[in-house]
Amino acid sequence: MIWDKSAEQSALGAAMLDHRRAWDVLDIAPPKDFHDPGHFEIADAIRRLAIRGAGTDPVLVGDELRAQGVRIHQGEHYLFELTSLTPTAVNGGHYAQIVAECAVRRRLAEAADVVRMLAAKTGIPTDDLVESARGVLDGIVAGTVDAHLVAATIDEVIASLAEKPELVPTPWRDVNALIGGLRPGAVYVVGARPATGKTALGLNLAVEVARTGKAAAFVSLEMSEGELQKRLIAQLGSVHMSRLVNNALEDDDMLRVQAAREQIMKLPIAVADNAAATVATIRGHVRSVSRRQEVGCLVVDYVQLLQGSDPSKSRQQVVGEFSRAMKLIAKEFHIPVVVLSQLNRKSEERMDKRPSIADLRESGDLEQDADVVLLLWRDDRDDDMRGEVGVIVAKNRHGTTGDVRLAWSGHYQQMNDLAKGWEPGA
Repeated sequence: MIWDKSAEQSALGAAMLDHRRAWDVLDIAPPKDFHDPGHFEIADAIRRLAIRGAGTDPVLVGDELRAQGVRIHQGEHYLFELTSLTPTAVNGGHYAQIVAECAVRRRLAEAADVVRMLAAKTGIPTDDLVESARGVLDGIVAGTVDAHLVAATIDEVIASLAEKPELVPTPWRDVNALIGGLRPGAVYVVGARPATGKTALGLNLAVEVARTGKAAAFVSLEMSEGELQKRLIAQLGSVHMSRLVNNALEDDDMLRVQAAREQIMKLPIAVADNAAATVATIRGHVRSVSRRQEVGCLVVDYVQLLQGSDPSKSRQQVVGEFSRAMKLIAKEFHIPVVVLSQLNRKSEERMDKRPSIADLRESGDLEQDADVVLLLWRDDRDDDMRGEVGVIVAKNRHGTTGDVRLAWSGHYQQMNDLAKGWEPGA
């Protein structure tokens, strides 16, 4: 068994020799890190005394153990032995560090057994198994969270009011006026009918985040990485999309392609184009990107194409699990998550064609979990490639709702603020 008896004895001895060293030890090695059962009970008694602001000498620790009805296997005299075995209380933190490192090694060994059992399971997708194994390993070093009063941290919150919010502005002035920007830890659902521009919007947002220097993780369940790259070239180089799709570039197009390439080379955008993506593979993609560079956002295009790992589950269950997972990813990695979603046909049956939040397909849980819901729509009178895009902020936990209009240039996969004097046919 992996443990250091002398380090555990010295850490406890230091905490009892000088009550001021108790938290130096316990903050690094909480009671659960002590392998010996008697050492665990002693550390827990010291913790209770320290919380009350009492002394932590061997007499008081012995009284605390008796009050709790706890008998350590070494006997009460052992408490005094621990203080005599400890060279100095000053090194309590150092001894505790050794104890904590041994605890991590024990948990690694236990995790290896769990991973071995996971590997032996059949009938479970390997992506899910890998993600479960990663979760086991991540849990080894996850910090414990102690309960505390709100008053303990209220001054930090008040001080933060003088700072600018941690938001990444979207590329659109009027959208920012309503939602502020992309907020870390929040989920943004973008709903639209097919061919309305939701993928273009997702790429526009990914580019904006990448320009901050943080990586944009883009998961495409519909398009290949090559198709997305062509859309990026169209957007950043103002190259006609049809000529890119058909490999029919004109003479001056290559200059624009090269200009787009220069920009793309500087943008940390990571694309996963797995058509059979699951929640596990999406989380794995974000985790993989985070190992290379700090992640700034996740974009998923689009939820209705998501595969469930269990074929017996309904689409509503699959989307519900996905929705909760996206919320967890947003919190875990402290990033905004943008989920693109199709709307059902009901909006097309209305006279004004305007969608509502109820038009989200199979996405009741997404609507509930989302911090912001944006709905895109285009007027039938507009050309497919030129016109305006309506953006309805149908839900906004952090601000107001409302409508804005953006200029749509489908040829270049661009959405822009409406400029003064701009005309759809221009």
